[in-house]
Amino acid sequence: MAGTQFIHQQFVEGASASTALLLRTEMIDSILKQMWQAQDSIFDSMALLAVGGYGRQELHPHSDIDIAILLPHAHDSAEDRERDEKLSHWITSLWDLNLDIGHSVRTVSDCEREAGSDITVITNLMEARLICGNEELHRLMQNVIGVEHMWPSAAFYAAKLKEQEQRRTRFQSNAYRLEPNIKESQGGLRDFQTIAWVCQRLYGTRALDPLVEKGLLEPQELDTLRDGLELLWSIRYWLHHVAGRREDRLLFDYQKDIAHAFGHNDDTDNRSIEQLMQRFYRTVMSLQRLNEISLQGIGGIISGVTAASEIEPINSRFHTRNGFLEVSHDKVFANYPPALLELFLVFGNTVRAEKVRSHTVRLIRANLHLINQQFRDDPVVRRMFVRIFTIPDKLTRTVRLMNRYGVLAAYLPSFDQIVGRMQYDLFHIFTVDEHTMGVIRNLRRLMIERFSDELPHGTSVADRIKRPYVLYLSALFHDIAKGRPGDHSELGAEEARRFARRHGMNSHDADLLEWTVRHHLLMSITAQRKDIDDPDEQLEFARQVGSIEYLDHLYLLTISDIRATNPELWTSFKQSLLQSLYEHTLLILQRGLDNPLEAGDVIAKRQARTLTLLNQRWQNNPKVMQLWKQLGEDYFRQYQPVEIARHTEILLAAEHENGPQNGPLVSLRYSVSKGSTEILIYTPDDKALFALISVVLERLQLNVLSATITTTDTHYALDTFHVLAANNLPVEDPDQIQQIKQTLVQELMAPKDIPALVVQDPSRRLRYFTVNTEVEFNDDESGLTEMRLTAADHPGILSSIGRILLNADISVHAARISTLGERIDDVFLLSNAHGKGLTSTEKQHIRRLLMSEI
Repeated sequence: MAGTQFIHQQFVEGASASTALLLRTEMIDSILKQMWQAQDSIFDSMALLAVGGYGRQELHPHSDIDIAILLPHAHDSAEDRERDEKLSHWITSLWDLNLDIGHSVRTVSDCEREAGSDITVITNLMEARLICGNEELHRLMQNVIGVEHMWPSAAFYAAKLKEQEQRRTRFQSNAYRLEPNIKESQGGLRDFQTIAWVCQRLYGTRALDPLVEKGLLEPQELDTLRDGLELLWSIRYWLHHVAGRREDRLLFDYQKDIAHAFGHNDDTDNRSIEQLMQRFYRTVMSLQRLNEISLQGIGGIISGVTAASEIEPINSRFHTRNGFLEVSHDKVFANYPPALLELFLVFGNTVRAEKVRSHTVRLIRANLHLINQQFRDDPVVRRMFVRIFTIPDKLTRTVRLMNRYGVLAAYLPSFDQIVGRMQYDLFHIFTVDEHTMGVIRNLRRLMIERFSDELPHGTSVADRIKRPYVLYLSALFHDIAKGRPGDHSELGAEEARRFARRHGMNSHDADLLEWTVRHHLLMSITAQRKDIDDPDEQLEFARQVGSIEYLDHLYLLTISDIRATNPELWTSFKQSLLQSLYEHTLLILQRGLDNPLEAGDVIAKRQARTLTLLNQRWQNNPKVMQLWKQLGEDYFRQYQPVEIARHTEILLAAEHENGPQNGPLVSLRYSVSKGSTEILIYTPDDKALFALISVVLERLQLNVLSATITTTDTHYALDTFHVLAANNLPVEDPDQIQQIKQTLVQELMAPKDIPALVVQDPSRRLRYFTVNTEVEFNDDESGLTEMRLTAADHPGILSSIGRILLNADISVHAARISTLGERIDDVFLLSNAHGKGLTSTEKQHIRRLLMSEI
C-alpha cells in the first residue's frame, strides 16, 4: 500500500512515532469512510466507530484495526436481516483488502448492558471515536455509558488498579524480563493508558493536562510521560516493521535491528543492544514511577483524604497520614537537604509508614539536584546513609524505594551507571540494579527467622553474622562496576574501599567489605569447577578465605547472588555443592590452617567413618577391604563416607546374590547431599563408556551435572553421574527410574558402538547468541590434565564432546557440567592413551577439534 510506504519513509526521515501513527490512522479512516459511504442508504442508520488503539489514533503498522458498529435496534425485521447481510458483505470486502479488521456489532442497549458489568467493555467504548454514520447514535451510546449512569469514578479507579495489578503479575515471568512486552510489561504502554483511562473517567478527557492543573503532576513530569510514550511507540513501530507482523515483545530476534534503527551501532560485545535496552528499562522505570504518582494522587482526590486530624507527626519534617509518609511542608528538602536521605531512614523505622505519598515522591524527584558533592561530603549525610543499612525491618522495601525514586543513583554516581543496565544473555534475567535489590532482599530474608524454611542452613549461618550492614553493603557494591572495562569484581572492591573510607567504617569492617566484593565469585567458581570432595581442593579454598567470618559472609552473599540472578538456575544440586563446600571449609578453619590433615589422614578418617555406616552384615567382612583396595586411593578422595558406604553395600550385595560381576550394574537413588539423582554404574571398563553414557542420558532427557569415573584394579569402571530431570528436579517417578535403568543396562550390554543421538535444533533463543568457544588446559597435581571448556549450549553438546574425546583416544576421569543460560562452562579431568596427562601436541589437537566441531 503506497500510503504505508510513504508513512514509513516519513518516520525514517525523522517524523515522530506519534505523527506516523496519526498518519496511518487517518489513512485507514479515509479508506473505511469511503467504503462506508459507498453503500446504500441503509448504512446511514448505523454508526461506524474506531475503538482500541485505532480509536486512540495509535495505529501501528500491523496493529488490528478494531471497529465497532452501532445498530439503531436489534435484528428483528426482514429489513434488519437485509441490513445485517449487507454489513457482513461490507466487512468481508475489508478483509479482501488485507485489512486486519476486528469488529463488534452492538445496539446501544447491548453497549449499556455489557459495559455495565465488564471493565474491559466500558474501557473499549470510552475510547470509541466516530468515523462516519449516525452521529446521534454515537452520542446516545456515550450518554448511556457515562459516569452518571455506570462505573462511577471510584469504582472505575478501583477496577483499573486491580486490572493493572493482575496484568503485572501475568507479565512478570522470567521470559518477559529478557524479552519485555512493550504494551503489557510493567512500565509499558498499558501503564500510561491506565492513567489516561482513569483521568478520562474522572475529568472527561484523555488528555493528561488536568493532572497538572490539579497539582498531581508537574509540567516536566507530564513531559517525561509523553517522551516515554513516544519512545515506546517508536520501539513498537520498529518491532512491527522488522517482524513484518504484529509483535509487541522485544524478542532477541529483533533487538539488534531495532538498536541499529535507534542509532546504536557498536556491536562489540553486543553493546548496541545493551545500550538500547538500558534506554528502554530506564524509560519504563520512569513511567512506572509516574504511574504510581498519578494514580495515587487521583486516588487521594477520589477518596478525599485531606483531614488534618488524620496526621500522625514523626518529627518536624515528616508525618504519616493513612499509612503514607509525607513531608510536613513543601520546603523540607530545600531547607534541609539531608532530609532526602532522612526520609528513607524514617520510612524504614516507622511501622505505620507503608508507602510514600505521591506528592512527597514528586518533591524528592524535584530536589535530586541537591544531592551534589557537597551533600555527599556532609558527615551527617554519610552517617545517615550507613544507618539506612542497619534498619531492623523494611530494609529491602526502603532500598528499593531509594532506587526507584533516583536517590541511590544520585548519591552513588557509580550506581547510576547500572540502573536499567541489562546483559545480553540468558543467564542474567534482571537489570543490574534490579538484581542488586534482589540480592539485598535474599540476604535480608536469611536474617529473619520466619523465612528460615527457605534455606535452613543459610539462616543458621546468618545467625552468626555480627554486623549485617557490612553484608548488605557488599551486595550493594558487588556488581556496581558491571559494564565497565576491566574486572568488575576488582573495580567494585575499589569502589567499596573508597566508600568505607569516606563513611568512617572501622578497618575491620572496611577490609571485610572490600574482600567480600573482590571475591564474590570465588565460592561459586570453586564449587562449579573444582572437585570439592578432594581434600587438597578444600584446603586451597580454605586458605583463600582465611577465616570463618569471611567464609560466612562469602557463603551468604554467594547463595543470595545466585538466587537473584536467575531463579530457574538455582537448583538443589547447586545448593548442596555450596553447602558442602562451606561445611568442609568450616572444619578446616576450625582445625586451623597451620594444622591441616594430610590427604592420607583424610582418607583414613573417611574409611573409618564409612565402616560405622555400613550395614552390620558388612562391618567385619574381609570383602570390604578387598573391594576398597581394588577401588584405589583416588576413589576415597572423590567421595564422602555416606556415598562410599552406599557404593560398597550395592557392589557387595550384587556379588553375594549373583556371583562375580560380569555384566553392568546400574543403581539409582536420590542423593540428599547433592540434591540430585545419583546414577551408579559398575561395568567392565571401556574407553567409550563416557561417550556412550552421555548419549543415553541425553536421549533420556536428563541433565548431567557431574560425572566421576573410577577404574578398579580389576579393570572395572565405577562411574557416578549426578542428574536432574528436564524440570530441573531429581528423578522421582518409579516408572522413569526403571526406564533409565533398563535403557542403560541394555546399551551397556550391547557392542560399544555409540548410539546415534537425535539432535534437536537449538531453541529460538539460543540461536541469537554468539558464544566464543574457549578451551583451557591445566596440568593437575595428580598427573592428569584439567580441561575447561566454554562454548555455546545446544542439544546434544555433552555427547558431542564425549565423541570427540573418544575418537582422539582421550579418557575422561571426571566431569563437572554447568549451563549458564546460553553457554556451557564445563570442566573435564583427562588422560591420554598411556594414562598420563595430555602432551602439548595432544592439547593442541583436542583444542582444534573442539573449536571446529562444537
